[in-house]
Amino acid sequence: MPADPLPPHPTRILTATSLAHFVNDGTVFFVPVIVALLVPLRHLSPIEASVLFVVYYATSSLLGLVIGWWADRRGRPAALMVVGIALLAAGLLGFAIVVAGGAGSAAYPFALVAAGVTGFGASFYHPLGAALLQGSFSTAQRGSALGINGAFGSLGRALYPFLFFLTTLVLVTGVSILPFVILGLAVALVLAVTTRNFDLAARHRTSGSSRASDSVTAGILALTGIAFVRSVALQGVAVWIPIYLTVARGVPATGYLGLAVTVMYVGGILGQPVFGYAANRWDRRMLVAVSSLGASLATFGYLFTSGDVSQILLFAIGVFTFSAFPLLMTLSADYVPRGSSSLANALVFNLGAGGGTIVGPLVVGALAASSYAFLGSSLEVMAALGIGAAGLTALLPRARKAEKTLLFG
Repeated sequence: MPADPLPPHPTRILTATSLAHFVNDGTVFFVPVIVALLVPLRHLSPIEASVLFVVYYATSSLLGLVIGWWADRRGRPAALMVVGIALLAAGLLGFAIVVAGGAGSAAYPFALVAAGVTGFGASFYHPLGAALLQGSFSTAQRGSALGINGAFGSLGRALYPFLFFLTTLVLVTGVSILPFVILGLAVALVLAVTTRNFDLAARHRTSGSSRASDSVTAGILALTGIAFVRSVALQGVAVWIPIYLTVARGVPATGYLGLAVTVMYVGGILGQPVFGYAANRWDRRMLVAVSSLGASLATFGYLFTSGDVSQILLFAIGVFTFSAFPLLMTLSADYVPRGSSSLANALVFNLGAGGGTIVGPLVVGALAASSYAFLGSSLEVMAALGIGAAGLTALLPRARKAEKTLLFG
């Protein structure tokens, strides 16, 4: 009889998932910058830009439920995570072709396909990476692990636009997207080689008999709803910031746009580990409320200021907005039994937070209608909704008593 597969050390799991998170979020949050480039290059209207966002985020949100369910049933989160990274690279390649003018008169339909492929790739990481971490760290360590992991995702968000700025100094805009395609494929290959034993250990230690109903608890349903409202408000702002910078603040649709957006994404590098550490020690429901309120107030301040003050507030938007991963995923693990975490994570992060990211940009686009002159006031409406989302956290049930439920180790 073959020997049991050795469980991977939690540090190895944290390292691998952090690398995947870096590429995933770098790519995911690079897409709004690409859409902002397409607005002047392909003369997109607010409605056309909104439809691109809807296709992109709807694919990510809805297909994430299937991915989470499949991972719980088959115990292959690491392998599926690799597939997702590869799909992200393929989607970026499609966008690069459109930006470079290679799609000709079919540029907009081609961009819609690229948005769908990239969205499909984006549906994989968060439920799967969170499940690997939730199964590797005890309740007392989980928030910090998720916060460190989330910081790498925020590092990707910050560096991708900045690296795009650097590459456009030596390459034309369309071609300058190709290095990110190559990076995504390279990381997918590295992860495929290094994470195989993660799935061997996971399949050995789970029965494969988890039911979808185990993931649909009262806590998960409440958290999914609140994550949705929070995301409608906060991501509705964050997704449109690159376009707001272009049409309202005069940032040119070149690599300089990536440099300007980096300020917001850098905030998440600080916010994720701080909120993750706090989630180990304080009421996580209260922390979700604080993050929503902080992002909303920072948005109001940003819209009515300029200069250095506005840059500090843009950084603060990033700190609070991009704290969702450690906060939502630590709460999610508290509301379900082991073995049902991937689907529960997908419900909260993909359907809840991701679903809000579908609706938020669409609402902003609808409020702006045919003129970008109304974009600022549309973002004010989203900020007000974010304050309401903070109040809704009072509806979250108290988490069940913490248990040490480790899948690995």
